[in-house]
Amino acid sequence: MKFTAFIISHIIGLSMFAQTLTLVDSFSSTRPIDTWTMDKQQNLFTLSQNNIQKKAIFGNLIFNQSFKSLGDIHSIIPVNTFKILLFSDQQQSLTFVDNTLTEQGNAIDFAELNFSNVTLVCASNRPNLIWVYDQFRSSLNLVDFQQSEILQSIQNVENQGNTILQLKEYQEHLYVLFSDGTLNRYDFLLNFSGSYILENCRQFDFWNDQIVYLSENASSLQFASISMRTNQRIPDWNELELRNNRPISTFSIQGNLLGIQKENEISIYSIKY
Repeated sequence: MKFTAFIISHIIGLSMFAQTLTLVDSFSSTRPIDTWTMDKQQNLFTLSQNNIQKKAIFGNLIFNQSFKSLGDIHSIIPVNTFKILLFSDQQQSLTFVDNTLTEQGNAIDFAELNFSNVTLVCASNRPNLIWVYDQFRSSLNLVDFQQSEILQSIQNVENQGNTILQLKEYQEHLYVLFSDGTLNRYDFLLNFSGSYILENCRQFDFWNDQIVYLSENASSLQFASISMRTNQRIPDWNELELRNNRPISTFSIQGNLLGIQKENEISIYSIKY
């Protein structure tokens, strides 16, 4: 089952349905930002040269921690208030840190789970579970990181020359973005349940049953309804972003917070009706 994404380049005319973006915080780094994310507790995490900073979006509380011993950290994965996972693709490991960025317990060595080249990890909404992509076997896996056990797995997911760029769980489904712009959807048993075509898509997220996605070198975001209901409202966030047409590097959505990175700057907006 395939859906074709509607690309919206204008603002819905009915002002009563409009959303507004209000700038609530910003972050500027003197060094390149390697990766960043936000958590459900309204914290911003940024990584530069293996130094992680955690900053309260609506406050001044800041923690800094260096993780030189982990090699290159690929992603920061908040699980809950007191547990954050750091994925090192160089060391093929997951390190646990608490809400103060202090290491906790032993790291998970992916080799012990018979993974050969893990390139992507994302959180699940279910406690103790994560999604893992092993590029060597082209396999998607649901892993219990507390028990170090693979619960579900499918092989040969990638087609030749079509790599996986991103994984994200949303509303009891795993979404998998491929380099050709195809976004596949799987249920929790890793049964395929549909796909979307998002032209030139390099990153995606979700807001209010919308797929929000970013194309290469784009200065605004694009939208597609998950269910493609024709009466569903399309967000009109682009008016603000088009005032500054520098390309968006990456973006992130957490609840009603939208974060947009442009080079070494991250701006956090509150989405309001």
